[in-house]
Amino acid sequence: MVSSKSLLKDQVLPSTQQDLEEDKHGENHLEGKGSYLKTAVFGGLDGVLTMFAVVSGAVGAAVTPQKILSLSLGSLLASAFSMAYGEYISTKAELDFVNSEKAREEFEILNCPEVEQKEMFDIYTKRYNFSKSEANTLVEVSFKKKDFFLKHMMVEELGIMLESTESTPLKKSLMMALSFIVMGLFPLVGYLFLVLFGKEETDGEFFTFLFTVIFSVLGSALLGYFKGKILETERVPLSVLHDAQRVRSRANFISDWVVNISYVKLRVSRSWIRTEEML
Repeated sequence: MVSSKSLLKDQVLPSTQQDLEEDKHGENHLEGKGSYLKTAVFGGLDGVLTMFAVVSGAVGAAVTPQKILSLSLGSLLASAFSMAYGEYISTKAELDFVNSEKAREEFEILNCPEVEQKEMFDIYTKRYNFSKSEANTLVEVSFKKKDFFLKHMMVEELGIMLESTESTPLKKSLMMALSFIVMGLFPLVGYLFLVLFGKEETDGEFFTFLFTVIFSVLGSALLGYFKGKILETERVPLSVLHDAQRVRSRANFISDWVVNISYVKLRVSRSWIRTEEML
């Protein structure tokens, strides 16, 4: 017989309900905050990468620091509003769908309970290979608790997990906007200092962009660190930094390509005008 020690690497399981409540298994659950974590990480990562791409593209196009800062701040606020509004609309649509399915299941449980019990019976026997007697017992016991039966059936039949009522579309949209703005400011720190304290328009542009790169790396690493800290996973900062590097490289490549194409077209246009004048 396998002991609890061998299964849990010499960690003794609580033997009583009191020990269980005191020990809590050593687990740190998010307790319904997973949706907020997802929104914060998505908004923060998008903020860092988007603004870093904007700054990198502007630098590749030889835009002045003042214009870079103005362009970036405008893009930051507009993107934050767009992300927040998109989060609100998508979350509201998902919530409306879940509520409609929940209302339909509640109606069916109330008006045709035999059909709903038969559906769960089939799920237990066909999907999880319970025997008929075991499945019948599970259905009878769970149906006594209508709320549990409803939640369980929505997961098994529809694949819908009912979330906590604390997670509202408005709160998630505000979380999205806040995380986007806070993390999106990291790539702009260098140009903010240059515009405020620089003596000339071109004063220290190389070091300013280097400063922007450093702060972008720092912001990405911090976001990855806190994500890994909460989820207790490793190497998250490295993966975030890798994504940031890919975005920066592609932004520079695209901006340089656009500038070169525009320059070639301008030269060709001028040559054509001169040829016509000579003729």
